[in-house]
Amino acid sequence: MNGFNGFNGLSGFNKNHPLNPLNPLNPLNPLNPLNPLNPLNPLNPLNLSKMQIRTKLTLQFITIVAGILLLSLFFIYTKFRQITEDEFYNHLRSKALMTAEMVLHDTTSILVPVEETRPVSESRLPFSENIAIYDYRLRRLFSFNHHANVPATNVFQHVRGSTEYRFQQDGRHALALLHRTRGGHEYVIVAEATFNSEELAQLRNILILAFFLGVGIVAVGGWAFAGQALAPVSRIVQQVDNIHPTHLQSRLDTPESRDEIGRLVATFNRLLDRIELAFRMQKNFISNVSHELKNPLSVITAQLEVALGKKRTAEEYQETLGSILEDTRHLNDVSENLLQLAKVHSDGAAIAFQPVRLDEALLHTRDAILRRHPDYHIVFDMEGSPEHEEHLCVLANEQLLNLAFLNLMDNGCKYSPDHRVRVRFVVKPEGGHQVEIADSGPGISPEDQQMIFQPFYRSAGVRHVKGTGIGLSLVDSILKLHQIGLEVLSREGRGTVFRMNFRPAISNGVNLT
Repeated sequence: MNGFNGFNGLSGFNKNHPLNPLNPLNPLNPLNPLNPLNPLNPLNPLNLSKMQIRTKLTLQFITIVAGILLLSLFFIYTKFRQITEDEFYNHLRSKALMTAEMVLHDTTSILVPVEETRPVSESRLPFSENIAIYDYRLRRLFSFNHHANVPATNVFQHVRGSTEYRFQQDGRHALALLHRTRGGHEYVIVAEATFNSEELAQLRNILILAFFLGVGIVAVGGWAFAGQALAPVSRIVQQVDNIHPTHLQSRLDTPESRDEIGRLVATFNRLLDRIELAFRMQKNFISNVSHELKNPLSVITAQLEVALGKKRTAEEYQETLGSILEDTRHLNDVSENLLQLAKVHSDGAAIAFQPVRLDEALLHTRDAILRRHPDYHIVFDMEGSPEHEEHLCVLANEQLLNLAFLNLMDNGCKYSPDHRVRVRFVVKPEGGHQVEIADSGPGISPEDQQMIFQPFYRSAGVRHVKGTGIGLSLVDSILKLHQIGLEVLSREGRGTVFRMNFRPAISNGVNLT
């Protein structure tokens, strides 16, 4: 029988075996913190937090496949080892029974215990196999090798309970059998031999070689697969690197597939659209601000130079000063609106909100406009009646809300031929009031409706009317700050209606009483 060279402890799973993937000291164990394949090893130069995605994916793939491969090969090795071990013990059983039949064939004679015939001090020659027979008093009656040690007492106890017991003794694998002769006598036969197997050693070497070859193939395939999967990302990075502030109209090439990469490209292109629009608006804003500030200053400077060029009459000086005052007021309006716009955009969280009655705010704004422009006509209508006075209140910043109402009413009167607007306040018992400001002006085209809330934008049909171009932009920012919905209902030649939809007071989470 071929043996297993230097292989002990083959019964069951040996957790200390170097091929056992559950052995914490196994260098091939993926969970071993010292394993170079373990990505969590803090001393590992290939730490996942410091590597590129391609390398990270490859190592993760190698770790998973190596773990599966190691468990599979260990299972194959263990099953083969168990089969070989069973064959070994079957061979021991056959030899033990054969020896027992030869020694105990005479049922009439009784064997006597074997006595030592050689001095104890004599050096014992090593042996690899032995078969011994013991009686019920644990006395050795027969043995091929008289120097073999007697098994421990518990071995005989086990074999009497199960008729067969496997154990190890002096580095050899042994099998104890309970044997009954035809005469009714019971004996314990112990067969032992050194367990060596060249086949198991060769299989172990083949499996180790297959493991490393498999990991190598997986590493190469994983690296190529990760590179192929990340190739679109690399192209995106190259294209993004080529986009400069002077070429914001450039876009990423949209792939035909609608996978995650396709959605990423589409999302990034939409981001570029917003960035390009923001840059264009900023450029237009700076250009318009320069224009709005430079023109009045140039007119004031020219008027002063003309007035100082020669001596004028009092009436001429008064006319020049009146014109300068009008241009100065225009500059003041532009500056004030720009300051308010900057305040809303930069310091919105610090703006104080408090309960404001909508009817009082609308009437107060109307009175302020009529004092400045006696030729304007503002008609105020209120529909519905609240159950309680506090139902007319909304949570707002009174100054900013009045400024939004003022700009809408002033624009309506300014662009209406009769300088007349109609303010309609719709009170709803459950809250969510509506305010409509309607004029009879030239109306706003659908194309212009998309741009009227941009700073300094003015429709071509109303540029002859004096204005700053900031009012509606300021209105839009104020209403968004208050979370007030704004609808623009307009048809060219039939006027415009600005409808504001207020949230119910209860949704503000503030008790207005």
